[in-house]
Amino acid sequence: MLVIDIHFLARRYAAASHYDRQEAEWPPHPARLFSALVAAHHESSGGNPEERQALLWLEAQSPPVIGNHAKPEVVGRRRVLPNFVPVNDTTTMSALHAAASETDRTDASPLSSRPAKKGKPTKAEAKLQRLLDDQQTPDQDPPASALTSALNLLPERRPRQERHFPVVFPTRNHLSFGWNSEPTPPLLEALDRLCSRVTRLGHSSSLVSCRAELRSLQPDWVPMENGPHSLRVVTAGQLVRLERYHQVHQGVRGRQLPFVSQNYGPPAPQEIRSIVGQTVFSPTDWILFEQVGNFRPLASLTRDITRALRASLIEVHGEETLPESLSGHQHSSLPAADPHVAFVTLPHVGSQHADGSVQGCAIILPRTLGADARHQLLACVAKWERERSDHGVLTVGWSGRRFTLEWTDNPTRVSTDPQRWSRKSRRFVTATPIALDRNPGDLRSNRGGAAAKATLEAQETIAVACTRIGLPRPRRVEISLAPLLRGTQPASHYGANRHRPGRLERAKVHAEIEFDQQVEGPVILGAGRFFGLGLCLPITREGQ
Repeated sequence: MLVIDIHFLARRYAAASHYDRQEAEWPPHPARLFSALVAAHHESSGGNPEERQALLWLEAQSPPVIGNHAKPEVVGRRRVLPNFVPVNDTTTMSALHAAASETDRTDASPLSSRPAKKGKPTKAEAKLQRLLDDQQTPDQDPPASALTSALNLLPERRPRQERHFPVVFPTRNHLSFGWNSEPTPPLLEALDRLCSRVTRLGHSSSLVSCRAELRSLQPDWVPMENGPHSLRVVTAGQLVRLERYHQVHQGVRGRQLPFVSQNYGPPAPQEIRSIVGQTVFSPTDWILFEQVGNFRPLASLTRDITRALRASLIEVHGEETLPESLSGHQHSSLPAADPHVAFVTLPHVGSQHADGSVQGCAIILPRTLGADARHQLLACVAKWERERSDHGVLTVGWSGRRFTLEWTDNPTRVSTDPQRWSRKSRRFVTATPIALDRNPGDLRSNRGGAAAKATLEAQETIAVACTRIGLPRPRRVEISLAPLLRGTQPASHYGANRHRPGRLERAKVHAEIEFDQQVEGPVILGAGRFFGLGLCLPITREGQ
């Protein structure tokens, strides 16, 4: 067995949780260790082929077991207090960052196939070079305002932003990861060299010493399908993904660690609630677009945005050639018999400063989508971007409004992270209201108990809607016409159905849904689920 031992030299571990910046991560996630090894590899120019082969071998292994670690409930945790620290230079370097971002959008889009002109830099590259030349040329006769600008670069003059530095103090000062595989001696030697160059894990104050060797390990946690703890692990291709993302953010722009979630738990038999439900929608197979530009619509325009997004794709490709898993209907114009793709907006809801604005959009693929249909959809998106985008920025419009989007496979916002909407949970709350499949009656009139009867009917309709997308019947459904999450809009704000004039508008309600056991998202319910209505946020803890 390959074992990597980690010793915490300062007897502390400082790293923020992936989902809560005020909570400390414990134990360290395997994906974080792998990133530290990749950083050690590239800090030495990344030219050692044996070390690279060792990383490629390691990323292809099954998730490791974890041993010699303190249980989460017995580690010491420092009280987290807000710290206000100076922000980075936002004056001298802002123009450079903006020019670099424009160059990235021009050159780094994976779906773009625009040919580059040989021997001649693009306008974005030329602009970036001019800015670099200006920054490196001393000004022989600086104006009087230059001194003020220079003084404003000092830390005490810069604006400050709130930061948190959560820390745990494990009862043991070491931890081990173990893989049930043995690398060849050259690969083991290369891994040990990488480990010897890892000086920190998490925050720069988390000083560590690491070594790799072959020995046995008694695990405390092992990967399991229904374990109570979710950790981030890596899969084959992680090294290339990290290198590609680094080319985009260059250590300056916002970044996010690519990962796959893996449940862990103690190896000893114990009663653990199993995950009994998965929706028909894939938790990871998403085509993501982030909002750019000044127009930030509220989620109450979800139906307009998603229909405009679908219409724009259809217009480029031609609806008659699309399979029913993509178009949503059969050639006879009947609704599709099998699950098809869903177009959703991703609103900023459920956090302290949520304002309900649409942060991006996603095309969510069904779990059962065939390889041919998936390839056809990706080709359609690529063609759409190639023919309609302006330096990677796409525009959809409706009723005189224009909403700009940028395709991404590395979301920079919490709201556009698929993991936020696909986490396993027992409790879900609507971010956009559910359009009920059946009219429940008058939910507002209490004459003759009409509202009470309508509420029961609406609760039953939502329970049936859960089973329709592959979930178990919920144990509890509570409905409301008012928002249940910070930032969401009332159900009445989602307006009448403009696309089908003359038809009775479906009743829409917000809901809180609780299951007996954990289920996996994304949970999208009701008659409008393929156009963004009924999108639910998993609540993993009380109030979060």
